[in-house]
Amino acid sequence: MTVAVGLHAVTKRFGDVVAVDAVDLEIADGEFFSLLGPSGCGKTTTLRMIAGLEFPTEGSIRIFDEEVALAPPNKRPVNTVFQSYALFPHMTVAENVGFGLAMRKVPDAELRRRVGEAIELVRLGGMENRRPTQLSGGQQQRVALARALVNRPKVLLLDEPLGALDLKLRQAMQVELKDIQREVGITFVYVTHDQEEALTMSDRIGVMDAGRLLQVGTAEDIYERPANRFVADFIGETNFLDGVIVAEGHVEIGAAHTVRARTGAPVGTAVTLMLRPEKIQLHHPDEVVDGRNRLEGTVRHRLYFGDSLYYEIELKSGDTIDVRVENVPSLPRWDPGQRVAVSFHHDAADALTE
Repeated sequence: MTVAVGLHAVTKRFGDVVAVDAVDLEIADGEFFSLLGPSGCGKTTTLRMIAGLEFPTEGSIRIFDEEVALAPPNKRPVNTVFQSYALFPHMTVAENVGFGLAMRKVPDAELRRRVGEAIELVRLGGMENRRPTQLSGGQQQRVALARALVNRPKVLLLDEPLGALDLKLRQAMQVELKDIQREVGITFVYVTHDQEEALTMSDRIGVMDAGRLLQVGTAEDIYERPANRFVADFIGETNFLDGVIVAEGHVEIGAAHTVRARTGAPVGTAVTLMLRPEKIQLHHPDEVVDGRNRLEGTVRHRLYFGDSLYYEIELKSGDTIDVRVENVPSLPRWDPGQRVAVSFHHDAADALTE
């Protein structure tokens, strides 16, 4: 693997505040990598250090094996796209896209060719002579993207670039961005607090909290096998049940309920059982369920979401869990107050020790 961006023990302090705490990370050439986490977790500060807009207090930053930790932004083979597009309102689309090339005195013929290629790449052909006020938010975002790509960076850094768009346009641009990244083939490092964006677009995701990098993996790794409770809770919807390991691969929850789960923890370890709502099935309380964990409870609430139904189930142990099922005619609907059985495969339950 060719490493496009490498961070080793990177720490950033602002006075007594540790914004980024000893982060180690390698991002591959041609990878779409997302830094994901809540506001204040350190993801944007990490991106700004890669861009050269902040310098690390400690540690090494290498881009294609060149040390750049203290290099100014214009000495790094990167460009950055921000949430605020910062387009020049008096310039046309073509002039905005070509501004950086013009400042570098690129010959006119080459400038026009590269600007044209960048505009076509972001699907804005025919809009070269429009001004930003004549464009939608999504079109302005594409102009900012073209302006960054026209300089042919080795790494493109994107700091929540879709944050100002409405939901449907943001979802459409997620697909567009991934397509563009595949087409240009360069490394994208994308910062977001939106789990759906990260899961949809990324080859790999790094989840951050309180300045620390908690887990790095594919979308499936992060969602299906979270490293700890924070990651499990931040990515998607999750049920958590307190328990203790009573035998190898067996967790006791509540007073006297034991279920099988994925765990390597020794007997006696206190754990948190993580269970996604869509991994659970509902049954009539008299139905026999083979090969799966089975618990009984009572329906407390049912919520309608169009394509799915959400049930809140109070278990006999007193714990409450959420269950999500598809809204299909073949499945029964359960009313509040009805007794039900819930079942789930042991591979769907993770016993987390952190």
